[in-house]
Amino acid sequence: MPPQILVQQLSRRDDGSDHQNHGPYLLRVIWPLAALSTLFLALRLYCKLSRRHRLFWDDYFLLASWVSVIYSIALQTVAVTYGLGKPYSDISDENISHLGMLSMAAGFGTILATCWSKTSFAITLLRISDGGMRHFIWFIIISVNLVLASNGIIHWVQCWPVEKTWHYHMPGTCFPSDVVRYYNTAVAVFSGVMDIVLALLPWKIIWTISINKRERLGALVAMSAGVVTGVMAFLKIPTMYVIGNANATTVDLQIFGTAEPATAIMAASIPMLRVLIQRETVSRPTRFIELRHGEERGNTVRAGSKYTVEEAWTEHPKPQQERVGAA
Repeated sequence: MPPQILVQQLSRRDDGSDHQNHGPYLLRVIWPLAALSTLFLALRLYCKLSRRHRLFWDDYFLLASWVSVIYSIALQTVAVTYGLGKPYSDISDENISHLGMLSMAAGFGTILATCWSKTSFAITLLRISDGGMRHFIWFIIISVNLVLASNGIIHWVQCWPVEKTWHYHMPGTCFPSDVVRYYNTAVAVFSGVMDIVLALLPWKIIWTISINKRERLGALVAMSAGVVTGVMAFLKIPTMYVIGNANATTVDLQIFGTAEPATAIMAASIPMLRVLIQRETVSRPTRFIELRHGEERGNTVRAGSKYTVEEAWTEHPKPQQERVGAA
């Protein structure tokens, strides 16, 4: 948080304001998000590993995103003990410095989690697409990582020396607070748009496939759950503008900032969870969607054969070990 905003907050003390502590409310929201994202990711990994499929890059990026979410939530939990959830006018100068440092670190965790969760789902889409669609998805991956990487850098270097961001009395310089706020707003809009685009791309990929309507609808709903993540990104935008108000809290900003990557992890895991309702043997890939393709593929569709989308996600299943001996 830029120090000039902290100075504004400390200088605006209004005895008529709401002095309620919203810290416990924050914890009641973010920890269930942590539990749900953990559950969905664990089920995703179970569905893959129990069917003897290897983890792929999309799984590793999603794991990294989950670690970043838990890291951010843990720091927010510690920050509550320093006053996160209270109006800044009710927090001591010393605690504001601790709170600022913890909030900066937690915010950086959500930036990483947001970036890696989008990258994970885009890699998943790469494995079931080809031609111009693959080029477009690569464009999304590169642009998302560039934009959110720059957001993470500016998050730390908006003041110099960096410590001035939370020690607002320290000599140094900072970007104008409005510039930082407008930039963060632009990044949030971009992030939300990318979530919705990634959620809608499966419609382009799947809609023309010759499968029954029920199977197609189930696949589209499962793969389009990321729209909820985009909604979280847009809901976060208005909460940025309470920063600078000494009689308000940033609890809603923390909640929506955490909800965006947490729901992205859940949305990216949902398609794989269809395995849980299938009645097929462990050695056979789930018939999620059958793609028929007559061209040579790298990691998309095997030439001239039926190939399920889940096979494309899980790539090459591990060979089953040969049974030794007789029962």
